Amino acid sequence: MQAGGQGFESPQLHHSPAPRPMLRHSLPYASLQVTVGLFTIFVVTLVCLACSQSSKDGPTPLLPSPPDDRDAGVVALDELQSYCTSLTTDDNPYLGPALRDRLSGVYERSRPSDPALLGELAILLSTEQLRAGDAVSAVGLLEAALAAQPDPAGPVATTLLDALSLAYLKMGELSNCTTVDGRYTCVLPVDGGEGHSDRRGSEGAIRVLIRLLDIEPDNLTARWLLNVAHMTLGTYPDGVPSEFLADLEPDSGADSETGGIGRFEEIAPSAGIYDLTLAGGAVVDDFDNDGLLDIVASSWHPCVGLQFYRNGGDGRFVNVTSAAGLTGQLGGLNIVQADYDNDGWTDLLILRGGWLISDGEMRVSLLRNEQGVFRDVTADAGLAEPARPGQVGAWADYDNDGDLDLYLCNEAASGDVNPDGVTTWGPSPSQLMRNRGNGTFEDVAEAAGVLNERYCKGAAWGDYDGDGLADLYVSNFEQPNRLYRAVGDGSFVDVTIELGVQEPHSSFATWWWDYDNDGDLDIYVAGFDDDVRIYISGLFGDVRDQSDAAGVARLFRNDGSGGFDDVTSEVGLDAPAMVMGAGFGDLDGDGFQDIVLGTGSVDFDALTPNLAYRSVGGQSFVDVSVAAGLGHLGKGHGVAFGDLDRDGDQDVFVQIGGFYPGDAFSDALYRNPSHGNAWVTVLLEGTRSARSAIGALIAVDIETPDGSVRTVYAHVGTGGSFGGSSLQQEMGLGDASRIVRLTVTWPATGTVETFADVPMNAHVRIVESEGRFSVLDRPPVPLGSRQSP
Repeated sequence: MQAGGQGFESPQLHHSPAPRPMLRHSLPYASLQVTVGLFTIFVVTLVCLACSQSSKDGPTPLLPSPPDDRDAGVVALDELQSYCTSLTTDDNPYLGPALRDRLSGVYERSRPSDPALLGELAILLSTEQLRAGDAVSAVGLLEAALAAQPDPAGPVATTLLDALSLAYLKMGELSNCTTVDGRYTCVLPVDGGEGHSDRRGSEGAIRVLIRLLDIEPDNLTARWLLNVAHMTLGTYPDGVPSEFLADLEPDSGADSETGGIGRFEEIAPSAGIYDLTLAGGAVVDDFDNDGLLDIVASSWHPCVGLQFYRNGGDGRFVNVTSAAGLTGQLGGLNIVQADYDNDGWTDLLILRGGWLISDGEMRVSLLRNEQGVFRDVTADAGLAEPARPGQVGAWADYDNDGDLDLYLCNEAASGDVNPDGVTTWGPSPSQLMRNRGNGTFEDVAEAAGVLNERYCKGAAWGDYDGDGLADLYVSNFEQPNRLYRAVGDGSFVDVTIELGVQEPHSSFATWWWDYDNDGDLDIYVAGFDDDVRIYISGLFGDVRDQSDAAGVARLFRNDGSGGFDDVTSEVGLDAPAMVMGAGFGDLDGDGFQDIVLGTGSVDFDALTPNLAYRSVGGQSFVDVSVAAGLGHLGKGHGVAFGDLDRDGDQDVFVQIGGFYPGDAFSDALYRNPSHGNAWVTVLLEGTRSARSAIGALIAVDIETPDGSVRTVYAHVGTGGSFGGSSLQQEMGLGDASRIVRLTVTWPATGTVETFADVPMNAHVRIVESEGRFSVLDRPPVPLGSRQSP
């Protein structure tokens, strides 16, 4: 698609990290320019001739084909089914088979005798085969093309080696890591004795990478992938040549200086959760009001339905998707939860179409929870139109009328048709959907001054200036972010530049939090850079100043006077990362919030571990990804915290998967090892404020063993971006000896209630204006084990 009029030259370039060619070299050498130019004409001509011809069947898909029928009684959404079918049978660059089929036909008919042309065609076709999950065919194709090259160290051979190493690694992943037990072999560090049982993929990758590094010894990506391949075989670090060794030993997150952190145990299959999906959303919350947290996960694949796992309280989860009325709810890059109608049952909102531009014009789904069974009320609520691509939704009671309103970011909207007949695309205005209180919403974004009209990748509400009004931070990709301050009449003013919170340039996940426990809200906004070399350079001693790199996050500390200070470097969060989904919670129960980042990109060389940062007393952060066992090599997306076994510490669910069918992976559930700290879990119920109390402030004053008193704060919300953490506030209290007092500030009225004699290590329920609390009988329950089910 070409742009014209007011649109962008490349719609994918500006709306999200788009799929780039698998190889960085792409034959850029001057000696090949004429040859490649002729080859391009050759391929285009043959592909066009092949468009009308049948092609061979592709590989067996890892993900289900569009369903042919649906049981009576389930939620049958015809428009979702139609959307599914259209995107998996056309030229969609992520999901459609057309390009692969055409290239396959070209390859079978032409088989160019020129080695350079053969190499380029093999690269094009193998890329599509990998995206479809057919790594074996990709390896064979590339090996044959490589053997035909007259110069084994020339630019064509080098590019083929690069592609072949990725194909071998993907082959090893598909044959080892996607099984129930094999998932352990894709978490750093790989435990001894748990390397790949099928060694062909990693051994082939090592052979190819050594050959590539003989030609390009400074190739950072090749050096990193060599380390990864050895880790999967259990031969890291001894098997890696010293000049290529990356330092991935457990770091200072485990030493006595920072207090250490235990290793989280990944238990998803033994807990009843195992399904291969692509990138999506995740929510941990209690959807059936039985006092146990459940899990809901989605996949952006338009033919894959929502998965609802009910916590059985016996260590396992039961998939009750059909019984909950969720069959037919296909696709969804993100999910957010809230009790929008104040009936005491937590509802769901599914966001669809993100990354897809013109292919993504699919409505959201607002799913009303009717005593544990969900009903799609999108059209009745006024949210079905306009249907625009999006992946961001944020709930808050911005007008303090006692019900929750919704901010929706839309990625693109159709524009004018240029003289060539091509539809242009540009950023779409966001929507502020005001809750009328009768189950319907109205869009007041323009009147409120929050249209944004930029490619938004995250949005979060928080009262940063303590005036009792929810303010709005919007994270925009490749355009300045925005902070909208509420002025009290239902409108907002943009104070971004004034307060200096417009960076980073390539923003993604964002949230408000009180990371330093000083009582006011700070801003975290993740950066994104899909060049894997930005991340891995530090592993090889590259100490360049990367503070301005696109993939570097920003932490803006609230100065308590209405302003913010950029403390990113000061606290140790200035390392580049490819952040997709992200969330925060208290990993070790010390009362300070930690971070878990899901990393990756659409590209297959984006084999970087997910990241975890532990707060050191609210003053700095240390990388504990390896020490905590949270460094999953799968592409992390939705991250959700929740105390699933009711033992007082937060477990972590990570929705994992890439963007092509060949990049499917199983989700991960990490059981907290417990760190021996005190805790209290607070369930708030609003009466004049919204029922789920989003926006409320909880302050717990605790006495420590030395007699001093400190305060732990929580602001009620669902956590980060692409993951919804439990709305009950699970507060670690560190070494507290007792709770001195607990204070709640209710959002709609500003009413402050203070409670004494609140017990520690208990679940406490507080209803607005009742003036008392109740202790709930919620004993711990089992939560899986590492043993196979």
